[in-house]
Amino acid sequence: MVNSFLNYLQKRSIDFCIINGYEKFYDEKIDNDKDILFKKGTFNNIENILQEFCKQTGYKIVQVYHQDVYAKNFFIVDIKNLKFLNLDLYGELRRSDLTFFSEDEIFSNIYYYKNLPILSPEKEFIFYVYKKLDKNDMSLNNFEHLKKLYLNSEEKCKNVTKKIFPKHHQIIIDAFIQNNFSFLLNNRQILVSDFCSTKKLNIKQKFLNILRSIKRIIKPTGLTISFLGPDGSGKSTIIDILINHRLPFRRKEYFHLKPIKSSKLKNDAIVTDEPHKYPPYSKAKSYIKLLYFIWQYNYGWVKYIISLKIKSSLIIFDRYFDDLLVDTKRYRYGSSLIIAKIARFFIPRPDIYFILTADPEVIYERKQEVPFEELKRQIKAYEALVDDKQYFHINVDKTPEEIEKKIVRIMMEKMNERIIIEEAKKLK
Repeated sequence: MVNSFLNYLQKRSIDFCIINGYEKFYDEKIDNDKDILFKKGTFNNIENILQEFCKQTGYKIVQVYHQDVYAKNFFIVDIKNLKFLNLDLYGELRRSDLTFFSEDEIFSNIYYYKNLPILSPEKEFIFYVYKKLDKNDMSLNNFEHLKKLYLNSEEKCKNVTKKIFPKHHQIIIDAFIQNNFSFLLNNRQILVSDFCSTKKLNIKQKFLNILRSIKRIIKPTGLTISFLGPDGSGKSTIIDILINHRLPFRRKEYFHLKPIKSSKLKNDAIVTDEPHKYPPYSKAKSYIKLLYFIWQYNYGWVKYIISLKIKSSLIIFDRYFDDLLVDTKRYRYGSSLIIAKIARFFIPRPDIYFILTADPEVIYERKQEVPFEELKRQIKAYEALVDDKQYFHINVDKTPEEIEKKIVRIMMEKMNERIIIEEAKKLK
């Protein structure tokens, strides 16, 4: 995928350069992001460029994470093969509100690594040094790579180091001359503070970043999904597989039934081994339970889910309120189903529901927690929720790999649809 993208850029004569990681640039693991720098004019049009690229290849943009004024993270997926391209794209060589080099300084002096345009050694050196120090992510391998850059262009590396770290540049110079990795790490905070002391207040940049933050709050990039289905439909197994699958999210969070954090482990969050053991509540108590559910869902959504969605998380629910509409006995609900359906309008909903069912005989063979006729009724009721818009049916009488692929494809289609809708709004 990344090879196709670079070929597309070259055919359109678009200037770019790889910031770092060029030695393993064609490694297409989803967590291996591709750091590419463009000229500002190109960056300002980057979403249109990527949309056109996707039209030509059949790929889809599924995630856009606006990290800074001139920094965006894109995830592109090949839906057919479920392969991902993780692009970190930039319009400035910038970090911590400070621009390292101008556009002309960078693009007038491009180097090449196996036909890949890259930064000149001193520019890569100083940017990579600060990036790793700032993230507190400097490893011995990083240090060795930086040492090669330093020794290959020692005078230029010294000069840019003095410019970027005016007070304590000698720490960096000595660390690489003396091959002293620990010395560099031990002075990390001093160096980061020295770098930040050179920053100047940029009102325009501050304003644009405030707008970017507001946009992230209004249009969060996370996704909420819920799994519904009778006992024995394999919800826990599928969720475990999904949690371990590499997907275009910064984190994954699990909730059982409600958006309430529990000290219990996931496997402990089961209602009971005999879900219909106890009699239903009275009408009055059932209505009180509905009101309590409404409060819990809204409180939990505000406290946990909103912030997780802003942080680009995949939020997974094992069961949800809709489960009560199908299996009232499990929740001891003993009043009007119409009232319960009305209550659902006051409860925030996940972006996608996956309805896991199969032939009753198949599920009954796995678990026999409810009578066979009750299981048949539940399956029919669950499947009645399916609308192929927000509620999607998943036949679990297949291999876990087949089920996982179908679920991931639906998620990616939904995320791409979200981006298309946003793009359409911009054109109005």
